[in-house]
Formats: sequence, structure tokens, C-alpha cells
Amino acid sequence: MKYFFSLEVGEPLVFLGFTHILLIVGFIASIVLLWYLSPKIKNSKHEKWYRFTLIGLVVLFEWSVFLGRMLNGSIFRMPLCAIAIYTLTYAIAFKKEAFFKIVYFYAFGSLLSFIFYDIPWGLDRWSGWTFFGAHATIAWMAVYGINVFGFKPTRKDLYYSTVALMIYSAISMFATLRYGGSDELFLLIPPIPELSALIDIHQLLYTSLFALFGFLMLFIMYLLTLPNIRNKS
Repeated sequence: MKYFFSLEVGEPLVFLGFTHILLIVGFIASIVLLWYLSPKIKNSKHEKWYRFTLIGLVVLFEWSVFLGRMLNGSIFRMPLCAIAIYTLTYAIAFKKEAFFKIVYFYAFGSLLSFIFYDIPWGLDRWSGWTFFGAHATIAWMAVYGINVFGFKPTRKDLYYSTVALMIYSAISMFATLRYGGSDELFLLIPPIPELSALIDIHQLLYTSLFALFGFLMLFIMYLLTLPNIRNKS
């Protein structure tokens, strides 16, 4: 048990191996289940208990990472998933629709993190569970806000969200170039080695394509809300 909670590297998680595929399938199944149960949660007199159970899971999975990030990291190189989980936690805990509608679009990072994980630990270490658990809560809070609270991100919110991400990305890139450290938004270094060929052609090519990919993901997140918005209009 002491090794489970240690920072020692345990059994590696094989990319697209059986365990990894189970993780992805389980994650997607949990989203579908929450989506299906959302109407019942919305109409339940115990809704706040469901909500704060979700917030409790965020604290459980993210607390140690949060402390390390605040004490030792730079807020100007905070990864997009960190921005999403902290802001969504505030929005869901206190029903702040304005905050939710801006940061909701960043929740796409939870699925990408499940597929292209960048951790040295396997599921025989608590750090592995916290990584996947924290990213799962991002998606769960996004579904909760849309289906339980009825928050409705609009095209204007998509615009504001995109502009906010552009500004933060510029600050993050400047901090990385000026002070060094980790490139948490992957603006200069790709998240997977296969994309390094683009940098070999030109750094600007990789950064531009990665930025376009980010904008595409934001737009897809907007498209996911359209049936929900039409049904409630």
C-alpha cells in the first residue's frame, strides 16, 4: 500500500493497450450515464448533494496537484485543463453561469488527456488515478452545467472564450520563452512525439496548426450544445 501512494514510477500504462482502452471506454460511458441521469438529478430535491459530491471528487483528485502548482509553478503557464477544472468547480459549486459559459469550451481537453496521457505512472499508483480522475471531473462538470443547470453557451460565449484563450496563450508563450520552464499549453513542444516532424519543417508551422486544432475543438464543443439549446428554446 505504501508504494501505491508513493511518487515512484510503477507499471507503465501501455498506449492503446487493454487497460488504456478500458479507461477511455469507461470515461465515455460515465459521460453518457451522467447525461442520461441529468434530468432526474435536476428534478431531485437532493440535487445539491449530487453537486457537492462531484466537487468533492475534484478536491480528492486535484488537491495535491493544486498545492504543487500554486506553490512551485507559474500561473502564467498553467495548463488549459487546470484553468477548466478550477473555473468549472467555482461555476458548478455556486451556479455561476457567466463563468461556466466561457470555460465550458475548454472541456475538450479531458478526452484528449485520456487518449494522449503524459504521466509516468500507471494505475498501480495514486498519481495515475488522480490524473485520470481529475480530467474526468472536467467533462462531468461540463455535462452537469449543460443538462442539470440548463446553462446555455452561445455563439457570443464561444467568441469570448476564444479571445480569452488567445490572450492566455500569448502570455503563456511569452513566459515560456522569457523565463523557461514547462510549455504547459504545448505551443512550442508537441504533446506527442509524432508531431515533432512539423517542428523540423518550421516551428511556426507546428504552432499555427496546433492553434487551429484548438479553435476547431472549441467550435466542436459549441456544436455539442446546439441540440440542447434548441430543445430548451
